[in-house]
Amino acid sequence: MSRVLMKSDLLTENNKDILEKYVCPKCDGILRDAVQTSCGHWLCHGCAEEIFDKKETATPYCPRTDCGEELTTEEGRPFFPDRFVRKEINRFIVACINCKFGCGWEGMMGELGNHLGNCEHNKTECKHCNQAFSPLEYQSHVDQCPEMTVTCPLKDHGCETEEHPTPETSPGKYDFISSKVKKPTLKENHLLIANSALPSPVKSAHSYSESHDLIVSSCGDKNYLRRFVLAERPNEILHDEIPERRSMELCYAPCQVRGDDQDLQDKIGQLERNNTALIDKVNDVESRITTLERATFNATKVWKIKQLQQQINDAMAGNCTSIDSSPFYSNPLNSHGYKMCLRLYILGDGIGKGTHMSLFFVVMKGEFDNILQWPFTHKVTFKLINQCGARDIMDVFQPDPFSPSFQKPKSDMNVPYGCPRFVSIKELMQGGFIEDDAIFIKAEVDTASSIKNNTL
Repeated sequence: MSRVLMKSDLLTENNKDILEKYVCPKCDGILRDAVQTSCGHWLCHGCAEEIFDKKETATPYCPRTDCGEELTTEEGRPFFPDRFVRKEINRFIVACINCKFGCGWEGMMGELGNHLGNCEHNKTECKHCNQAFSPLEYQSHVDQCPEMTVTCPLKDHGCETEEHPTPETSPGKYDFISSKVKKPTLKENHLLIANSALPSPVKSAHSYSESHDLIVSSCGDKNYLRRFVLAERPNEILHDEIPERRSMELCYAPCQVRGDDQDLQDKIGQLERNNTALIDKVNDVESRITTLERATFNATKVWKIKQLQQQINDAMAGNCTSIDSSPFYSNPLNSHGYKMCLRLYILGDGIGKGTHMSLFFVVMKGEFDNILQWPFTHKVTFKLINQCGARDIMDVFQPDPFSPSFQKPKSDMNVPYGCPRFVSIKELMQGGFIEDDAIFIKAEVDTASSIKNNTL
């Protein structure tokens, strides 16, 4: 029987409404070659054959939990092909069962079988490690699989196993086997030398007629052999110790490398943190310099708004409905006066939204607010400068001492105060106020009374 297609394998945005009646109650997969039983429910053709032909129970029953009716045969057949349901299922828009491996195919259920025959994301199992890979990954994996078997390099030394795992997968075992093979070889060499050095004692054991000189000679040979073995023993011990020392060095080396690597990582992290702090300080200094370059200290602000059409487009799209000018100060000598700025709504705000350009005056929090007089009471004049030499548009207001807009600031900016209907958009476009896609706005603060009453 072919693979059961579960609902979770095939769900897409287009077929999330698959009805439970199209799910086989026996295998819990989508119906394949749907057949109808005597109770009116559907089963996969293969599942129905298992129930009736293999006789899983003495009396077959419908596997649906909400039915359980005994299944009977009608007209000699236990179930009937339901072509209508088969056609309906084949029209479902489904995803490839390999979608979780990256296949983006979607199509009708009836076309799924043809697609699976050619799907490049089908999985192939590696015979070495039993892991599944796509065709694109399989070829590169199978040549480098860590579980790949190779011919044993000790075959000529008596190993009867034709294949062992690659040395990379079990270096400890490989070294151990190699060392065990080498040691007997050394001992065999010593035995051969010993055997060649003791010819006389072996023969004299079978003949009592050997002379005394031969016995003495053979004893001399024994002494020679003893000296030879004693001389060779340090070499054998040293030869045995070399692999052990190499093994210990290899064991300690990764630990030392990891320690050095961690030290480098710590130093790099510290340098990155220092670099970030320096960048923040440079940005803060540059911001202060920019603010000071743009600031004015004579209680007058001439503000050039560039790229006016882009500003209008951004306001229409809702991306940026208002813009603020750089700060200016009320003291003509230094920055010890009131800190102020302008806020412009190009397409209006409040009662002027959509019909007028709105201009507002904003009292900002400054470093010397504690030695200034509050509330702010200086008269403010707005001007939209006509760049063709015609009449400027002007508006003047006297601050309301009871308004929160003119009290000592508690946050970076007070509530803006000004003219929501400063100039109509129609007059702005037609009155000669726009040149080179820019307009000029001038704000003047009357500080005469402040200079008399406050030396600051």
